[in-house]
Amino acid sequence: MELLTQQIVDCLKQGQPFAVATIMADRGSTPRTSGSKMVMLKDRRIYGTVGGGLVEAMVMDACLNLMAQNKCRIIELILNREVSDGLDMVCGGSLSVLIEIFVPSSELISLFNALLELEKEGERAFLVSRIEGDSKSDFTTRKWLIPDKSVTAANMDATAHPVPKAILDAIQDNQFSGSSPGIYNHGLDAYIIEPIHMRDKIYIFGAGHVGFQLARMAQITDFQTIVIDDREEFANRQRFPHAEALHVVDHFDHAFDNLAIDGKSYIVILTRGHLYDQKALEAAIKTNAAYIGMIGSRTKRDKIYANLEKKGISREALSKVHSPIGLDINSETPAEIAVSIIGEIIQVRGG
Repeated sequence: MELLTQQIVDCLKQGQPFAVATIMADRGSTPRTSGSKMVMLKDRRIYGTVGGGLVEAMVMDACLNLMAQNKCRIIELILNREVSDGLDMVCGGSLSVLIEIFVPSSELISLFNALLELEKEGERAFLVSRIEGDSKSDFTTRKWLIPDKSVTAANMDATAHPVPKAILDAIQDNQFSGSSPGIYNHGLDAYIIEPIHMRDKIYIFGAGHVGFQLARMAQITDFQTIVIDDREEFANRQRFPHAEALHVVDHFDHAFDNLAIDGKSYIVILTRGHLYDQKALEAAIKTNAAYIGMIGSRTKRDKIYANLEKKGISREALSKVHSPIGLDINSETPAEIAVSIIGEIIQVRGG
């Protein structure tokens, strides 16, 4: 969400009210799912999307109407046959969409700047919005940012914090682990709790032609990108301006040192030599990454697999590696290969 958070910060600094629409719930067949988000300005410029077509047009009309009132609302969209025909697609579901009107203030600018920094650092957080008014009609909200790492008795004085202790306890108990906002009732008050998850990470081992193009694709598709190579003339900020991190290693034996690879990490091995690929794959197999892919032909793959099996790595572990890498789209150029790789990663993540 980092790119959209930056857009919210930019809009706040412009000083004009704008709308943020977020899908809270989706049921049945819908063009986008829970957590999808869109920012809309008064001139109907938009950033992000809640589905396109007639659904998005309906949300945009609601945003304009609410901007005129400086009010928020939760709207329900039923994608019946009439709406489906307008969308030119087969839909039969429904959406709950939260539309918030942001009136710029120094408080909101500080909050979203802080959120942007947390996202850049890869930290989880929660946006807590108290509903002022009736959640079933028009209302306003007041927001607080709760960094995930601060939700402990040691780090947060719940008695002094404006967010009720019951909500802090619920956050600590992992009751809001999804990707979309939900309403939490506490006494006579209602709160919108929105989990802010860190972006998935792509670790690119190899800063050559394909690695360069893949980093561009990863940035467009909102992944955090970490590039690792042993050549500073390739792995540098001029070539990779949007990468979150660049690691120039002495040797690929140490390529995985100090990397925080977890179940939301995607490893792509694109080094310039078979031996380097083998060393990277040997280390990658020992992680719990969501995806491991290695470039190369089946002949190269089979040779590397045979070498690793001799070193005690099981065939079962190797069977989870995507090699040859990427979707089969007859790609040839580095950019086309990068498209096939990012497509396969998105497919794996979606599955």
